[in-house]
This record gives sequence, structure tokens and C-alpha cells, in this order.
Amino acid sequence: MNASNASPVVMVMAAGASTRYGSAKQLARLPNGCTLVRHAAVTAIETGLPVQIVIGAHGELVRAELIGLELAIVDATEWWRGVGRSIAQGVDALVARVGKPTSVLLTLADLPQVTSKDLLRLAEMHRQSPDRLLVSGFGDNRGPPCLFPADCLPALQKLDSDDGARGVVKANAERVVAVPLAAAGFDIDRPSDLLKMPPT
Repeated sequence: MNASNASPVVMVMAAGASTRYGSAKQLARLPNGCTLVRHAAVTAIETGLPVQIVIGAHGELVRAELIGLELAIVDATEWWRGVGRSIAQGVDALVARVGKPTSVLLTLADLPQVTSKDLLRLAEMHRQSPDRLLVSGFGDNRGPPCLFPADCLPALQKLDSDDGARGVVKANAERVVAVPLAAAGFDIDRPSDLLKMPPT
């Protein structure tokens, strides 16, 4: 195990057009007044791990919400091709910047109940078993936050659809570990979902 495998980069996806939400979901405000995207970015930064955020649709508005935060911002210029393409562009930028493969802890801007402790739990499990692909488990569902080992990056770079990274997870089924993470089961798809959020 090398250092790049032991310390993942947190990659926050915030590039979508939010068609189901009806407006720029990234700018939706939580009960505490913080926007979804800034909340997700701050949560990632609180882990102490390096952070990269991928923006696309509503790019300049989203970028303005990240002023003053210590993270790398990547513009997914082909966000309209789907979240898979945005992930691929994010990983391309990460590899170009870091210069060598590193593990990626992939999370979404619309998971407001996921905490820095949740992300650190995945990172610690990765340190113990660096070859495992970790996914969050909630009920019968599996999804992000997910932690991809370094050798999965080439597959992530080939993504080009709206199905996210599900294909990469499926192709590595024999080494996938589902981590119980109830907070990952609550995402924001529509404005009404915000009414279900407890104050933070």
C-alpha cells in the first residue's frame, strides 16, 4: 500500500442541471441558511483530506458559493452528457494535477446529511483494505459516497453516460464492500425535500 492509496481525494460532484429540482439545486438553502454546494464542500474540507469539486451547469453561480474555501475546482465542460462524463472529466483533471493515481472518495452535493465523520469512516476503511471498492449502503440501495481504489481511475475516466459510476461498481462486484451509511439515503431532488431536513 502506498501513500496515494492511503489518503483519498474527496471529489464532490456539483455539475448537474437539476432538471427535477426546477432551478439550480446547488444553490438551494438548507435550514441553517447554507447552500447545498457550500455545505457539501465544507463537509469535505472538514475531513482534512484534499478536496476537489466538479461544477458544470450553473457554473459561475456555483463557483461564487465556493469563494474562500481551500479546494480545487474543475469545470466539467461536457456536463450535459451526463454525470458519468462529469465524473470522467473530474478524474482527468485530478490525474493531471496530482501526477499519479490516487484513490477517489466520490460524493454528491445533494447529500446534506452526510457528515465529515461519514467520509472519514470510508477513508479509514480504505486505509485498512486499500483494494476494496467501498459503497454506502442504505436499505436495499447502494450508492455514493463511494471510495474507488487507484486502479479504478482508468475506468472512471471512460465514463460517458448519465448512469454515474454504477458500471464501474458492477464490474468490480467481487471486491465491493457495502458500508451501512443511513445518511446517504437522503438526497435533495425537489424543493419539497428541503422541508424534511432537520435544522443543523
